[in-house]
Amino acid sequence: MPKSVSVTRFIIIFLSFYLTVNLGSSAYAQKAVVFSKPGPLDFHAQISENILKEAYARIGIVITTKEFSGERALRESNSGRLDGEVNRIRGIDKNYKNLRIVPVAINALKGTVFTKLPELKIRKWQDLKSLTIGLRLGAKFAEYNTQGMRVISAATNKMVFRMLDRDRVDVVISTALEGTITKMKLELKGISMVEPPLVTLDLFHFLHKDHEDLLPRITAALKAMEREARIKKIRDTAFKRYTN
Repeated sequence: MPKSVSVTRFIIIFLSFYLTVNLGSSAYAQKAVVFSKPGPLDFHAQISENILKEAYARIGIVITTKEFSGERALRESNSGRLDGEVNRIRGIDKNYKNLRIVPVAINALKGTVFTKLPELKIRKWQDLKSLTIGLRLGAKFAEYNTQGMRVISAATNKMVFRMLDRDRVDVVISTALEGTITKMKLELKGISMVEPPLVTLDLFHFLHKDHEDLLPRITAALKAMEREARIKKIRDTAFKRYTN
């Protein structure tokens, strides 16, 4: 075989191999990975999205999000129509079995009671049994812990807090951050936050099972950000901005 033919064949084989490896490894970079995000006005999810944008950029992937009500967001990601959840509490995959947890906490929530009854003392979930409770649909930490109680649910935090303002419910359970900001935005008077919070929970990113191959890479990226205190810095900066 002529030497020139051998060289040409080698080049073709090398280029084929190179393109296969590199195009395969950059497949995710060619199109955005889309995650569902609960909303509107879910400030924890927005902070977590900022963290994930940096984490995925470190592994060469662009992410975007679509916002839905809390329950529908889970249906969209669990079905595979979207690629995962921005953030949820640990254990959500027991009921949404197509989701896979990324085992690095990227955020945290404080489940807190808001009320117009200044004398109200709430220390545990069972203290709510005699009350009418307002919840945002899809707030799983609250839904799970108030099963069997008198609950009125609404699609948004604004709707829930307006129910409290109009005395349709005795208390609202929200996160300390979202409840405080919602109350400020609506300029509601006479509503106070009960201390201490009922529960503090870590929030985790979840991927649809079709993207399990991403788990080791995004876990490593988030662990690196955790070591560098980048997760904390993004959270602290956003918290100051929202509360101001």
